[in-house]
Formats: sequence, structure tokens, C-alpha cells
Amino acid sequence: MRAGVDNDAHGEAFRLVSIRAAGAPSGCTGRDWFEYRIAQGANVITGYRRGSLSVATAEVESIVDGLNERRQGAKARGRPPSGRPAAPPAAGTQAADAEPAGAADD
Repeated sequence: MRAGVDNDAHGEAFRLVSIRAAGAPSGCTGRDWFEYRIAQGANVITGYRRGSLSVATAEVESIVDGLNERRQGAKARGRPPSGRPAAPPAAGTQAADAEPAGAADD
């Protein structure tokens, strides 16, 4: 587990489980592909990166860091409900911006 990332009651931190050489994903070409697995508890994300092992590993570690930062931000915000509609504009805000009647008739 990465330093500075704590477990909480809602699950574990994301972590890189494995990265190994792999054939090209369907529809792709080339021989320099790696398959990686990122886990968070029982959830597993499988993906592919192309390049050298060191470059692919650095990119995947960056993804893991970003996922954990995002997870920590959601925890700090108190996890608002997803899909919540935006608040309607305050009443009268458009009327205050309009010109008074007759102001353009000078």
C-alpha cells in the first residue's frame, strides 16, 4: 500500500497488483504491450499500456495515485449523492441585470 493512503470503512486504497508482458489488445498492433491489474478490495481493474516495462509501470503507478487522490477527495467531501441535479438560479437574478424601462430612449 502507498504511504499516506489510509483504509476507511468504505473500502481499501487502490494498489497495483501486477503488470506483465501481454499480446496486443484486440484491434491493436505491436509487441510491446503490458497488461496491468489495479485492485481496491475485491474490485479489480484490468488495462493495457504500451511501451517499456519501466514506462508502463510509471504510468500505471500514476493512475493508482490519481485514483487514490480522487478517493480521498470524495471522502473529504462526504460523498454527495451522484446524479444530483444542479440548483436552480436564484429568483430575480435576471431581472436585476436588465436595463430599466426607457433607459435606452435618451
